[in-house]
Amino acid sequence: MIGIPIDIGFKSTTGRPIQEAYLNNNVPWASEAEALAGIDIGLRHKFMPLIIVDQLYWFKADCTTLEPVTFPATVKAEDVTLADLAGIFDAENVEDALAEVMGFANALYIIIQDLLKLKQNPYTINFTSSSGSVATRISAAIETTDYPTGWTLEVDDTYNLLVTHNLTGRKIVDIKVFEINGSAERMLSFDRGTAYTGVVGNGLTVLIEGFAPNPLPMRVELIFN
Repeated sequence: MIGIPIDIGFKSTTGRPIQEAYLNNNVPWASEAEALAGIDIGLRHKFMPLIIVDQLYWFKADCTTLEPVTFPATVKAEDVTLADLAGIFDAENVEDALAEVMGFANALYIIIQDLLKLKQNPYTINFTSSSGSVATRISAAIETTDYPTGWTLEVDDTYNLLVTHNLTGRKIVDIKVFEINGSAERMLSFDRGTAYTGVVGNGLTVLIEGFAPNPLPMRVELIFN
């Protein structure tokens, strides 16, 4: 084959469409009749687009008939009937079925969160203040950052730390207290009274009596059943 390959293309510099029949002298056609009368049959082809008033049309295969180009309309989920052959949903349309699925998902999320709570141990309380005062330690502690969200810390009778948690149905089984001295951590002991002098568990509260008077930052680890 002998010849010189060339690329042929068109670029509009006027803003007018390359295919003039798309519009009638750069304005929409007024009617189908006007378009059929004004566009030579030899210029037509299947799916050739043109604008009539404000609607997009194209030629059908016979090139003598026009039809509007339609696009799928947005359908509301509530208007779509649900054919639930397996009998899974009570809903009769997609919108209500989605609401049922979301309800199941939310219920499952709550169950999973409860299971995670049952497995989590220990729960940590960090006291960054080096004060030997329980009240001062509590005032410097920040919820979520230094102790779990939803818990409250209170001073009880000057030297006792009252912890109110949200672990329904779980009981305290052990407490460990560490004093933090730079990078060194020393576990304080109950029997010597350096960590605390007693623990009282009552429902959603844990009372730590005689809590760590040592003038260093502390970390308390609470272990529940």
